Amino acid sequence: MNIKIEENLDRKIKKYIYGKSQVAKLIFPAGLGSIALYETEQILNNLWFPQKFNSKSTLLKNEILIENIHMFSITELLMRSLCLTDIRLVIFEGKCVGKEAFEKHCKSINWNLFINESMSLKLKVDSVASKAFHETGLKEILSSILKDSVKEIVSGENTSETTCVFADLYKDKLTVSISLAGDPLYKRGYRGTLSASAPLREDYASCLLLKSMQFVKKINENFDIHNLFIPFSGTGTFAFEYLQYKYNCAPALLKREFALQKMPLFKPENFNFLLKKAKENCLFFKEISSLSTKNNLNIICNDNSKNANDALLENITSYKNLISNHNLEAHIPFFDINNNSLLNRENFLKMDFTKLNFIGNLFIPLNPPYGIRIGSNSDSANLYKNIANKLNELSKTTKKVNSNILGFILCPNEETWSIFCRNLFCKESETFHFTQGGIDIRVCLFYI
Repeated sequence: MNIKIEENLDRKIKKYIYGKSQVAKLIFPAGLGSIALYETEQILNNLWFPQKFNSKSTLLKNEILIENIHMFSITELLMRSLCLTDIRLVIFEGKCVGKEAFEKHCKSINWNLFINESMSLKLKVDSVASKAFHETGLKEILSSILKDSVKEIVSGENTSETTCVFADLYKDKLTVSISLAGDPLYKRGYRGTLSASAPLREDYASCLLLKSMQFVKKINENFDIHNLFIPFSGTGTFAFEYLQYKYNCAPALLKREFALQKMPLFKPENFNFLLKKAKENCLFFKEISSLSTKNNLNIICNDNSKNANDALLENITSYKNLISNHNLEAHIPFFDINNNSLLNRENFLKMDFTKLNFIGNLFIPLNPPYGIRIGSNSDSANLYKNIANKLNELSKTTKKVNSNILGFILCPNEETWSIFCRNLFCKESETFHFTQGGIDIRVCLFYI
C-alpha cells in the first residue's frame, strides 16, 4: 500500500473510530438479555482501560444497544464477556426510503476502515414492515458495492467467512453493522470433540451460572462454593464456564481470534495491553500461595457415557494448554487429569453420596437428557421426579455437615418442571425461561 494512502487511512481511523464515540449492538442468547446486560454493565463499570465517555446501555428485544462508547471499551467487552454471543459495531444509521437511498447510504460508508482484500464476508439483510424493500435485491446491491474490496463474499451455513455485515431495515430506518467477533463468542477455542446430543452452548451456560450467583446472594450474601458437582456433565461446559467465572479468566486468554484483529481499524497495542491486564486479573496466574483456602474448589463431573468422558478429557487437555500458553505457568490443581475424583462414571440416580465426602457447600447445575435424547415425555417426567428425590437424598447427607446446596435444573416443558418442583424439598426456589433450539426451557433455581 502506498505510504500516503496508509497515512490517510490511519488519520481516518483515528478521527472516525477512536476520536469519537461509537454505537454497538450486543447480541445475547435468546431470553437471557437481563443477565447479559448485568454482565455488560459490570464490565463497563470496572474497565481495565477507562473510557472518557458515559455510555448508555439499553436492553431491547433481541439485543443490547450501547451508545456513546469508546472503541477501546467495545474491544474490552469483546475480550472479557462470557455471556454475549456477538458484538457488532454500528457503522451507519439513518433514514432510508427506497432502493436508491439504500445503495447511496451503503456507498457512503468508509468501508476501508472495516474491511480489506484479505477478508471474506457474509452479508445478512433483514427488512421489516416495509413493502418497498426486498431482502434478496438489497443483498445484491450490498454485494456489488463490497465485492471488489474483499477476497470473497460467501453465503450459506457452512462457510468460512472472516466476519458478517448486517443491514437491518425497519420501516424507513437503516442500520448497518459489522461483527467484531467473527465466529460467535461462545466458541471459546478449547472444545474439540462435540457431544452428539447437542450440548448447551457456552454463552447460555455462563448466563445460567451468573443468574445462579445473583439468586444465592439474595438468600445468603456470604454463600461460598466449595464443591462443583455436575451430574449429566457431558463434555464439561458447566465446569469450564464456572472456572472462567470464578477465576476471572477472560475468554481472550484462550487464544481464540476475533474478526476485529483482521480489520484495518485494529489497534494491536491496545489489544495487547488488555491481554496483559487479563493475565494480571486471572487467578490462574497467581502463585498458589496467594490463593486463599476459600478459593479451593473440588470439581466432580458425573456422566455414565464413555464418549462424553473421553471428550471431556480431551477438552481439559486443550483448555490447560491454551491457558498455559501465555509465558506464565497457570495453576489449575483441581483440573488434574490424573485426579480420579474429577470424573465419576456412575449412574447419578444410583450414586452413594456418602462415598463422595463433600466438605462445604455444593453447587449443582443440572442439564438432564430430554426430548430425543431420552425418548418419550413420560420417560422425561419420571426422570425429573427421580432427580428431585435424589437431590433430597443428597441434602440429608450435606445437612449432617452443615452444608447447603445451590443448583438449577433445565426443564424442557411444564410437565417436567412441575413434577420436579413438587418433589424437591428446598428452602428457596425461582423459575425463569429462555429459548434454545426453538424449545422454551424452564429453569428452576433452588437452594436447599
